[in-house]
Amino acid sequence: MKFYFIFLFLGVYALFAKELTPYKSIKVGDATTDFVRADNKLIVSTRESSVMVYDLLSGKLLEKITIPTQQNILGDTIGIIVTSVDALDGKIIFATRHLDSWGDIYMYEQKKLTKLLDASQKIAPKEIKFASANQIIIGTMENEIILFDMIKRAILYKKHLSEASFSDFVLSEDKKLLFSADEAPTLYKIETKSGEVIEHYDEANKRDIFAIDYKNGILATGGKDKRLVLYRSAKGYKTASADFFISSVILSQDASLAAFNKNETDTIAVVQTNTLQELYLLKGHKTKVVKMEFLTNNELLSADEGGTLYFWRLK
Repeated sequence: MKFYFIFLFLGVYALFAKELTPYKSIKVGDATTDFVRADNKLIVSTRESSVMVYDLLSGKLLEKITIPTQQNILGDTIGIIVTSVDALDGKIIFATRHLDSWGDIYMYEQKKLTKLLDASQKIAPKEIKFASANQIIIGTMENEIILFDMIKRAILYKKHLSEASFSDFVLSEDKKLLFSADEAPTLYKIETKSGEVIEHYDEANKRDIFAIDYKNGILATGGKDKRLVLYRSAKGYKTASADFFISSVILSQDASLAAFNKNETDTIAVVQTNTLQELYLLKGHKTKVVKMEFLTNNELLSADEGGTLYFWRLK
């Protein structure tokens, strides 16, 4: 009987997620909007006309890229929001949004800042990523997907997906496929090179989709319906519940783990994707989580609107 109670206790204990606190943090200073890891550097975009480059290991600020500010209707000087950032082969690209919602696309390489697209071209970029060394994919507020060639300085295609507002997109590991989400809520599987929509995912998500990720054949989504949805196909999926709107989701590199902000205090839950068992609860954020990334299967990086980056060890 004694052994029975011991095993029962261990079995019940194993059902509870382990609470963790961050082992390190970096204070950016300005409200964070996005970040990307490039080798041993961490590149962070902000709401205040800047992109910050940090040493990933030491947390030391290596470089600050600044763009011009703007004036509001009262004549006050305010920052321009840098909505999204990406990096590849020593190049940094980022998108901005002005007060009139139009924005610019910049490239930064070898200490030189170049404007690739100007706000006068009436594009409202929200998300930007490298599609290849010389081409970038842009997701706009109007739910357009744009493929832009940086060498030719030309738009190769512009696809309008729907009248719903664009939310987020992600590329497959080989960059051949693009998955885009909107607030309809609909997910689109798109061929990156042509912009052709291959498939729609519209069964599991019931309300606005806010964030998605794709790795190793699994597509993860989160949004206003307070559910993490894990798709293996358009009609094959499983779900896990949250206590509040999910604004950020991420998969580990092998897609064995998924992380998402779970409640109003922005606790991050880490679950196994095959069983949906909740393994860890990461507590420490004071403001809304805007981005996460698994550095390894045992380490997670997250950023919030307050301008703080937190590092977590999943042990």
